[in-house]
Amino acid sequence: MKITIIITAILFIYAAFSTIFHETALVGDIGKTIGDTNLYLFGYLAYINFFVLFYPLFKLYSDPRVRKNIDFYLGWILFFISLILFSALVLEGQDRGFIGTQIVEFLYPLIGKAGLWLFWLMIMALSLVFIIDDEFDFSRFKMKRSEVSFSFAWIGSMFSILGRVLKKIFKNPFASPSLEDEMMPVMDVAEEKPKRTRVKRQPDTKKVVTKTESETVHALDESDDPVLNEILELEHEMETSLSTEKTAAGKSHVEIINELEENSKLMEQIDKGKVVKPKNFKLPKLDFLQKAPKTTKKVNEAEIDRKIEELLAKLQQFNVDGDVVRTYSGPLVTTFEFKPAPNVKVSKILNLQDDLAMALSAETIRIQAPIPGRDVVGIEIPNETVDTIYLREILESDLFKNSSSPLTVALGKDIVGKPFITDIKKLPHLLIAGTTGSGKSVGINAMILSLLYRNDPDQLKLMLIDPKMLEFSIYNDIPHLITPVITEPKKAIAALANMVTEMERRYKLMAENRTKNIDNYNEKVKADGSAEPFPFIVIVIDELADLMMNGGKEVEYSIARLAQMARASGIHLIVATQRPSVDVVTGLIKANLPSRLSYRVGQRIDSKVILDAMGAESLLGRGDGLFTPPGATGLVRLHAPWNKEEEIEEIVEFLKAQREPEYDESYLVAGGVSVSEGEEGDIDLDPLYEEAKSVVLTDKKTSISYLQRKLQIGYNRSANIIEQLEAMGVLSAPNAKGNREIV
Repeated sequence: MKITIIITAILFIYAAFSTIFHETALVGDIGKTIGDTNLYLFGYLAYINFFVLFYPLFKLYSDPRVRKNIDFYLGWILFFISLILFSALVLEGQDRGFIGTQIVEFLYPLIGKAGLWLFWLMIMALSLVFIIDDEFDFSRFKMKRSEVSFSFAWIGSMFSILGRVLKKIFKNPFASPSLEDEMMPVMDVAEEKPKRTRVKRQPDTKKVVTKTESETVHALDESDDPVLNEILELEHEMETSLSTEKTAAGKSHVEIINELEENSKLMEQIDKGKVVKPKNFKLPKLDFLQKAPKTTKKVNEAEIDRKIEELLAKLQQFNVDGDVVRTYSGPLVTTFEFKPAPNVKVSKILNLQDDLAMALSAETIRIQAPIPGRDVVGIEIPNETVDTIYLREILESDLFKNSSSPLTVALGKDIVGKPFITDIKKLPHLLIAGTTGSGKSVGINAMILSLLYRNDPDQLKLMLIDPKMLEFSIYNDIPHLITPVITEPKKAIAALANMVTEMERRYKLMAENRTKNIDNYNEKVKADGSAEPFPFIVIVIDELADLMMNGGKEVEYSIARLAQMARASGIHLIVATQRPSVDVVTGLIKANLPSRLSYRVGQRIDSKVILDAMGAESLLGRGDGLFTPPGATGLVRLHAPWNKEEEIEEIVEFLKAQREPEYDESYLVAGGVSVSEGEEGDIDLDPLYEEAKSVVLTDKKTSISYLQRKLQIGYNRSANIIEQLEAMGVLSAPNAKGNREIV
């Protein structure tokens, strides 16, 4: 017997130790399984349950008389159940444990929270009686069978009525009423002392009542017990008053707004001024674009109230209390600003995103918790009917017409349906992500058309890089193109490298004229007529991932150089990708492209990469996106404008009919802009060229970083020397891995 006690004690100690240290390697796989299972079943109670059960088991082994004592077993079983129930009442979520959660969820709709506490008190009292007094005998209670039956029937009726009262008060059986709300009925009864009258409830004609139920209700209605009559009267009064108060509160406390203050401030930062129209070139007319149908859509307050009531009911199912203080509706989503109760954690609301979407039968729900600068949580729910946004609406708006920047682009509408634009000069570069069907191509087309509607070919040049050979082919041969639409990765890599050289050339000329940016330079050369003004250059890359696969290092280097320095020279980047993974959107690219626009992505990690925040995985697609505007800390939800392919074709034909394109094919050749193909005497070689050539041929190393360390020079100078070696035929062009061979 002693050996059995010792073995049991060791096993209990090991189980308790495994529960406490279940996440460490101290207890092994078996201990981890024991600990995880114990925590899953009992929650926080798992840390003490083995210690609680050790004493009764020890007494069973040590005292033979106890083994036949039913009261002993019953007492400790009830005591352990009372501990499980107590932990489930005071804790939340997984801390309750699976068993405690199931008990509470089963009993709560039947007897309410007050009934649960009374039930726990009864079990605890009985367990203590059985444990303390092993000789407890029911024969002490000299009760007749009828009296016992009546007593239990009266107690059952009390619990039933109490459950119905609580259910009427809180409507949702899973809500957790506060202590103040529970005490209010008692206080009202004590202060008002209502007259005790019998209240007969009207039968529900839609409900089928059995004979037994009918007799029970009749017995309760005809009872002379003043307590029952008082509770029934209180139930009727509270049901009437609470329904009136909830209806009035729902209509008066929620503010419906039509404009977001945050977005209005962003639009006020757009430079206003008169746009100078070109003299020798006609800009496209808005008639090419489809006109938005005239609709007078009004906010349906009754529908909004219904959605608010439904949302609050679903939140209360998950024990999240609070109130909706503000709401606004837009083309795609309706946003509810929910102010949670002081005891509700923001993380708890965020974790309910998928559960709320399922409960509300919504495609997806985005929760912004919290809204920056406010004490509310934004819950964005898709509309049942989605409105189409037309590009013409944005281009016709006063906001777009009054913008003075030639690089103003239309991004769409915000979540209240107001036009939203941005200035590429202030971005100054944009990184875009979105899966197939997310509306990424529609958004990029809207940006390109916005630029074509404001600029002639002398003021703007476009370089369109389309490795997929599908998206930009429609723009071929428009006069704004600096090169034909580039579809070959090698030519795209060469074009980006040559654009870096063009940037350096512009800075050299700007330094000679003592100007700081392209605007000052153009004003000066126009005034004195000494040179031609620089056009703005916008480089649009449709699929960065394909370029990174063919020449990752060179593409990353060129994009980083342009993103770091090209702003003042009038060169801007719009880079898009379907797969925003870390090997495509590298840290160097992210650091130099601070403005991001993400349409719907496949995974949360993709949203984290592109936006440094979650949310893009919960978008609806069809142009629904999140934008990080310059100078702002939060995200702005936008809906991209839609345009037909036939509309783009008509605009392209209109532009092509006015002027032939003037392509500069040298951009498509490696080193085509920096050095000219020909004799060595025509090339401006670096003073260290010969020494670098000797190092490369001797050491058989062709990397830029190796030459940089060997000659103790800067990275950019080393890169230029490597390009000169390639132009002179010493080195080959880089292969897919970025390596060069000695020719």
